Amino acid sequence: MGGKLYAVGVGPGDPELITLKALKIIKNADCIACPEKNGEPGAAYWIAKETIPEISSKDLLLLEFPMRKENLSHAHQKAAEQVVYHLSSGKNVVFLTLGDPEFYSTFYYVAEIIKEQGYEIEIISGITSFSAASARLKFPLSLGDESVMITSGNFCEFDGTLIILKAGNKLQEIKEKAAFCHKNAYLVENCGMADERIYYDLYSFPAKTGYFSLVIVK
Repeated sequence: MGGKLYAVGVGPGDPELITLKALKIIKNADCIACPEKNGEPGAAYWIAKETIPEISSKDLLLLEFPMRKENLSHAHQKAAEQVVYHLSSGKNVVFLTLGDPEFYSTFYYVAEIIKEQGYEIEIISGITSFSAASARLKFPLSLGDESVMITSGNFCEFDGTLIILKAGNKLQEIKEKAAFCHKNAYLVENCGMADERIYYDLYSFPAKTGYFSLVIVK
């Protein structure tokens, strides 16, 4: 009998935001899978390890996903084969993701391949970066019948709350468009991490920030 694959969201950065269900699943896993960076586990692994030190004794499966926009089907196929190798031996595998697996997660590209081979998959939701950022900023994302739009790096004219994920490389463009539309914006970089930075005013934004940056336009 094959093992089961879990996608577990560990939240945006603060280890204390990992859910109780995520803790239980991670503790009971046989193998931990996560994207690698320069041959080392990515951020999601270290967030989980702060709360669950014992994961260091579990099998660790590092998956390589190049940070490029070109076709990554070969990388997804290779990662799926690595995970299936462990599942086929009866091991339960946890695939760690930052935030929530439902938002821009590489997991789903791999999961579709694994699902076709008949393995059971379960998704454990995590706290999203924009929910955590809103809490840090101490204001609601929406009230009443106000609408919310979420984009990946792109500013859109929108009569509501606009959340821009992966905003680090497009800050100048976002600043210019938000100013033109007479909107204010807030920037949260590395939400919940040790090097978190918060900018409360559109004009205080730096020219560029890291990958884990999001902008909330109100």
